[in-house]
Amino acid sequence: MNAVTPMLTYLLQSNSDVTSLLSGTAIKAIVAYISNYITKPGLKTYSIFDVIKSIFDKNSEMIGGNLKQREKVRKIFTQIVNSLTSKMEIGGPMASLYILGHPDHYTDHKFVPFYWRGYVKEVLNAWTEVQGSEKVTDPDDLPDKVVINKSQGQFIGLSRVNDYVYRPSADDEVSLYDWI
Repeated sequence: MNAVTPMLTYLLQSNSDVTSLLSGTAIKAIVAYISNYITKPGLKTYSIFDVIKSIFDKNSEMIGGNLKQREKVRKIFTQIVNSLTSKMEIGGPMASLYILGHPDHYTDHKFVPFYWRGYVKEVLNAWTEVQGSEKVTDPDDLPDKVVINKSQGQFIGLSRVNDYVYRPSADDEVSLYDWI
């Protein structure tokens, strides 16, 4: 059990261990503890290979499928990294955060995801029309994403890029940053 010093806990705003280190044995023990805590051993090699094999086994159909090779590699690597991350040990404070439902970081901002690829492609296409050159092609050959919505018995294609490009004239002065 840690000795508690309310003043130090208040000043540091965290849990603190106030232990007297008057003997060589106590100093060695604390150095060993801190070293083990900081350099937590990673996963064993056999665990890593087991994770990789299980991901390949689960995705055998996708590997032989018709997706582009780059997309297959991206998906498999993402699954491997996520699986390895879930198998790593986490410290007590991080486990407590997850159990209590607290975030793993604190911020006073709420960030909005901004998928810029479609906007950049649209701007580049407008630029090339002025220059008289060819339209810009997506480096990954990914088509623009359009959400299909059914409204009043009709299907409507919704696109965030088109929402901004063809916004009402009342919103002409609204920047892309504010629009997002």
